[in-house]
Amino acid sequence: MKFLVLLAGCGLGDGSCVEEVILTYIALDKYECDYTPVAEDISVPSVDHFTESFAENRRVLREAARIGRGRIQDIRNIDFGEYDALIIPGGIGLLNNYKDSATVKACVTHFAGSEKPIATMCAGIDFLRGFLGSDLLACETQELTADQYCHDIVNNVYYTPAFRKTGSCYEALFGIDAMIHALA
Repeated sequence: MKFLVLLAGCGLGDGSCVEEVILTYIALDKYECDYTPVAEDISVPSVDHFTESFAENRRVLREAARIGRGRIQDIRNIDFGEYDALIIPGGIGLLNNYKDSATVKACVTHFAGSEKPIATMCAGIDFLRGFLGSDLLACETQELTADQYCHDIVNNVYYTPAFRKTGSCYEALFGIDAMIHALA
């Protein structure tokens, strides 16, 4: 399978959660999956992660390149039809940076409309609920622990809480790994 990994920058407060991205890469590499990280080249306010206050504007694509492993692509240059599944690591940047993005909306609606799997974690479920309805996995997510995942068969959406339910990278790895294994 060929996976598209949607990044929203670099850093929990204004981009993608770095730990969730790296744990996703580990699982994808473990199962020998082909993947392409993507982000949109837009300018957004950044967050100083030391003081947690707003800082200068930064380009999402450039920030995502920090964790793009040399594979990062501009989402505007991607043919979504070439990919079998979409993975969305968490991070508040998803909600803030992409709330008005027609390109990201086209990406998500392509995968949802084609009934291709979409896998997400942490704040990614809130992001997807903006597209697929506020009740998406609402009951299932309450009982999950960080080392588990669930699957909405109707929407073909996979979810693991990751850092929403733990502060441990090791514990979050189990949920992310299990979810990626189910997709691979």
